[in-house]
Amino acid sequence: MGVLDIPAPLFAWLDERMGQLVSPGVRLVLWGVIGAAVSMGLYWLISPQERIKRNAAKSIEARRALDAYEGDFAGAWPQIREMLRLSFKQIGIVILPVVIASLPVLCLLVWMSTVYGYYFPNPPSSAEVHSFPKQHRARWMNDDNANDASRPLVPRIEVLDDRGHTANIIPLPLPVPTVHKYQWWNVLFGNPVGYLPDNAKIDRVEIDLPEQEFLSFGPSWLRSWEFLFLSVVLIVSIAIKVTFRIK
Repeated sequence: MGVLDIPAPLFAWLDERMGQLVSPGVRLVLWGVIGAAVSMGLYWLISPQERIKRNAAKSIEARRALDAYEGDFAGAWPQIREMLRLSFKQIGIVILPVVIASLPVLCLLVWMSTVYGYYFPNPPSSAEVHSFPKQHRARWMNDDNANDASRPLVPRIEVLDDRGHTANIIPLPLPVPTVHKYQWWNVLFGNPVGYLPDNAKIDRVEIDLPEQEFLSFGPSWLRSWEFLFLSVVLIVSIAIKVTFRIK
């Protein structure tokens, strides 16, 4: 589990409760509203709003002074430098609050990529599997208990060596399209199905799992969870910013 995975159990608990009342598409919209509200509220709490407003007012004055200047270009440099200084100062004031306030949405993105990203093909269908390096072939294996409704479906990936013998068997308790060795970025977000052993002869396995779709129109990218969720986050964030006059 990575740092951004820490809130995942809470998200799963809330999503399960919402799932008893509304469809997955509606849940995505609700998660977008929640993510935007929490992030904007956190930004408002930790950002120095009065300082930001004062600096913004000075920036407007500097821009007006530059617009009113009618001399040569060399004489405008003091106004240009002042305007640039205030602009960089504004970035310095807001950058840390913006980064911190984005963490709730980042945590949601990491969790949702597993829950709303892909799904397992129904047996006896299978998914195409690719291993890297390619001399070690990998193939999809359906769960032996696929017909037992009392047990969860756990397909597996069988990795074969250059002689066709089984080198690794990777269980897939969740529909994750990539399994790999542990990397440094997994400190931030982990792979929910685990990792390949460090001494494995393959570095990663990619699985062509079908993607979930939440809209019935448009190209595939428009139907994905990312488009719906991020669109709601953007719209709600702008609405909150304008309504509450957050700088």
